[in-house]
Amino acid sequence: MNKVYRNSGSLVGWYLLLLPLLVVLAVVEFYPLLSGINLSLTDANGSFSTANYAQMLSDPAFYTAIEVSLGYSIGSTIVCLIIGLTLTFLVTLKVRGRTVFEALFIFPLAVSPILAGVLWSPSSIWDDFFGFTHYILHLPFIDELSPVFFFPVMIVSEAWLWSPLIMLVALSVINSQAKQISEAAELHGASDWKRFVMISLPTVLRSPVMQFIIVLRLIDSLRAFEIPLAWSNWVGFQSFIGSPVDTLSLFLYKLIFVPLYHFPIGLVSAVGVALLAVTLFVALGLIRLLDRIGVR
Repeated sequence: MNKVYRNSGSLVGWYLLLLPLLVVLAVVEFYPLLSGINLSLTDANGSFSTANYAQMLSDPAFYTAIEVSLGYSIGSTIVCLIIGLTLTFLVTLKVRGRTVFEALFIFPLAVSPILAGVLWSPSSIWDDFFGFTHYILHLPFIDELSPVFFFPVMIVSEAWLWSPLIMLVALSVINSQAKQISEAAELHGASDWKRFVMISLPTVLRSPVMQFIIVLRLIDSLRAFEIPLAWSNWVGFQSFIGSPVDTLSLFLYKLIFVPLYHFPIGLVSAVGVALLAVTLFVALGLIRLLDRIGVR
């Protein structure tokens, strides 16, 4: 009986430790969420209405924002994984100065997303690069304002920011695996690349930590705002809704801050709820996909 009371007291102690966290979550997360849902279901007179959702679903710009967000998030997650795993392979090579390269590869973690949008901008890189290719190599100019050009650049710049994290997680997984298998493969003449692809890479992709990082990367990119905002200014879509750079977050921003749209708070709330729903749906879909293909 005393043991039961001690266990009950221990559980109460743990719940009391969690209480401050629950209070913070209620203030920071749950209250704004419930308030946003309430605003999305309220008309200008304060009455219950689904007009905001009807307006959202009838706006072609909303579907464009969903398409841009999905393409941007899925593309940047795939590219990020490719870059991160490539950096992992380069760091695992037994070459001189490896620690210097590792430090350089980690540099993007210190760069803010808005700065990445500036660093990869036409005035920062591409104007000089295309000037060189045109006047020195006599190649034709590339239209920097075309979505065919700037959307892939946006994806790569977003992936560049997160690739060091993929590299660090992959290195930690590789360092924790048994060395005997890799050493045996090396004794039998397997190259560094073959040992990485056949031994290290499957271990990394099956790691629960790496799977968590991939899902987290996808969720973060679905709410991407800073890099699309920077490119929205570069390509001249500052006040135009439904442009090829409008992610759902940027769509929300323009609805709020562009005077032309008169701050439709009900519509903004409805789009915010839709962003949450899309994020949950895509994240759960990725988790099920990882389960189905046997990565998890």
